[in-house]
Amino acid sequence: MTAAALEERLVATGSVGLSVRDHHGDAAPPLLALHGLASNARWWDLVAPQLHPARRIVAVDLRGHGRSDRPESGYSFDEVTGDLRQLIDALAIDRVAVAGHSWGAAVALELAAAEPQRVAGVVCIEGGFADLRSIFGDSWEVAERAMTPPDMVGISESQLRGYIEGSALAGGSDAATALAILLGNFESAPGGGLQPRLRRDHHMAIARHLYEWDGPAALARVTVPVHLVVAENDDPRRGARLAEAGERALAVLGERGRFERIRGGHDLPVERPREVAAAIDRLVSAL
Repeated sequence: MTAAALEERLVATGSVGLSVRDHHGDAAPPLLALHGLASNARWWDLVAPQLHPARRIVAVDLRGHGRSDRPESGYSFDEVTGDLRQLIDALAIDRVAVAGHSWGAAVALELAAAEPQRVAGVVCIEGGFADLRSIFGDSWEVAERAMTPPDMVGISESQLRGYIEGSALAGGSDAATALAILLGNFESAPGGGLQPRLRRDHHMAIARHLYEWDGPAALARVTVPVHLVVAENDDPRRGARLAEAGERALAVLGERGRFERIRGGHDLPVERPREVAAAIDRLVSAL
């Protein structure tokens, strides 16, 4: 399948400029693609050419991430979805489908709840329907310790390459391509090497909002079709937890919901792009 023409540019959305990777295509509706926490718009590079028929996919670096602006504050769901509402206006798009990975799935649901006339449907990949309090309990202190990222200031490109070689991240392509996608999460560090593009304080602000976010309540506010996609692996505890969360979500969604498993790890858009694209196509073709 031939890849759509790709254009990367900064789009002004009120006070924040958002960097987008616009994979041009003709099929409607276009797809707005949202990455996870501490990730970047390149997470969708392998999915875009797999969509059929050729569909426009606008992958965005959310505020604080990638090449987008990094304001000192404003990392709540209201502010992040507000950026996206202005982005849709700036791109002169009437109606979109939205796919979100991990934290991006929660953002996608909040956008759909806020803009039911402009969001046609949502695909939540490895996120968006679980309640983190059910995992960490009612203590932010416990969750904070678990959700604090490791110190990666000064990490080298060779270390990242070694990580890829020991993980499943290159499952949908090759090590060089996976490394190029992963490098979108980093920038040069002042003392040499690399550092995450997302500042640690911004990371933890988002983590706190995500911990306090009520997934089932968000699903109840969404009125459009929602396709839930989770990674299936050999961890029985994870499988049982996801199955239970999926059942609760489908009970809320009713006929609007669909639950699908894809064999792989958490980073499905990079590890299993063909399967993720097929899941997106199934939702969009049914709209």
